[in-house]
Amino acid sequence: MDATVLGALIGLVGVGAGAGAAFAGIVYQQRHATRAAEIARRRGEAVTAAEKLLAELLAMQQNLRRGTYGATEDEIREHNRVGRRHHANVQLFSQWLPDGELRTRLSVNALYTQVGPVDDSRNDVQRRGDGMILCMDSIACLGAFLRFEPIPQRETATLEVLARWPQGQSMQWFIDSGPSDRADESRDPPTG
Repeated sequence: MDATVLGALIGLVGVGAGAGAAFAGIVYQQRHATRAAEIARRRGEAVTAAEKLLAELLAMQQNLRRGTYGATEDEIREHNRVGRRHHANVQLFSQWLPDGELRTRLSVNALYTQVGPVDDSRNDVQRRGDGMILCMDSIACLGAFLRFEPIPQRETATLEVLARWPQGQSMQWFIDSGPSDRADESRDPPTG
């Protein structure tokens, strides 16, 4: 075989190998960039949800602080409706968070601010104070999430609130308990 033909073949193989390596590098970079963009998009959604959750928790705290002392029946119904709305929003927005443990903790905390055991002996001020403790725990958890820190351990005060009603941590209890004896008067009557 002639040396020029052999040199040309070696050059052709080198060009083919270089083109293949360049193509593989481009594909790798594109996949890496796509994956990085997806991770950034999901993190952005989670941060937006965390910001909305923080706003809801602060509004929930304000509602708890306000209480219903000296309020009329209509004002009490409105106060309770606002509390249920904040609870529902916490449940909804927490679904965008990637951490399952964080979602569960926020859900349990929000649930405990709205309901309690049937034989609950706490007065209104104690229930509101317990709700504030749970909101602060949720806010601390969201702060840790936004700072890329692990979820903090529950404080003693939070553990005491949750210990008063251990079966309440199971959503099964909430579902099995059925509707309350009182009708929700804030709903519009069904139209026929």
